Amino acid sequence: MCRTYRFKKITIDIRPGDRVHPELLLYNSYDVSWPLIVLLGAFRLMCKNGLIVRKQLSQFRKRHVVELERMDFTEQVTTALARFEKQVKTWRKWGARPLSLETYQKVMKAMEFGKRATDAIEEKVNDDVERFLSDGSPQPTVWVFYNLITWYITHRSVSLNHRVELEGRLRRAVSFFDA
Repeated sequence: MCRTYRFKKITIDIRPGDRVHPELLLYNSYDVSWPLIVLLGAFRLMCKNGLIVRKQLSQFRKRHVVELERMDFTEQVTTALARFEKQVKTWRKWGARPLSLETYQKVMKAMEFGKRATDAIEEKVNDDVERFLSDGSPQPTVWVFYNLITWYITHRSVSLNHRVELEGRLRRAVSFFDA
């Protein structure tokens, strides 16, 4: 089970016309294969990507048998929304920084994409970037590249389990964006 709650009244511009707002993700399973997981992420209004947040703004994990009515999420969500503001500052920096070839290679290796996924992402990079190097190769910003990977995860994952796995890899891989 995956449930998403979007905070539509909180809208923040990363760049002009490129808006995000926080979203709360709940994962659970009836067969106890997943614990109850509560994550705070972001939703990109431009293309409806579910963005993966590097530093989990809030994560709550409990065994499946926990009684939800006894749990208090209010404080956790309130403090997570404050941390969301800090994450937005990072995203704004990414929007101004060109992606280096070294960072691209490190992130793609960490994501462990197969050939089909790599080809789809590279094709999307060629289609979506606004800036090209003198040799004609695309020069996306870190923000654009990050969004292309989240596009792949949210639009091309073969199953919910695969999506959750890729989201975990991306949480680890985005550390290369700040290097």
